[in-house]
Amino acid sequence: MAAPYNPPIKGEDFVIRIALNDASDPKSFKSNPTLAAGDFKVDLDGGGLNNLATTPSCTGANVLVKITLSSTEMNGDVITVVGIDQTATKEWADFCFSIPTTT
Repeated sequence: MAAPYNPPIKGEDFVIRIALNDASDPKSFKSNPTLAAGDFKVDLDGGGLNNLATTPSCTGANVLVKITLSSTEMNGDVITVVGIDQTATKEWADFCFSIPTTT
């Protein structure tokens, strides 16, 4: 993996940690959220959403969610990550963020 990930490089893997807002208490982060395949999708340059190759993880009773994007998933000028909890009663709030890459 490339380091230190700043700035994010087009075509190189990238790791970022985020916190998810608790759906039942939006002022708080969700501790140890349940994360499933398909909850997280990636878009490259507006080309459409696809499931992340690696399901994000949260280790221990923790609020930090590790998102790993492969070099293929980072092969665009603007990478957008969308998270939508697919459970019937949402555990964490939907989110979206974009990463501008550089060469």
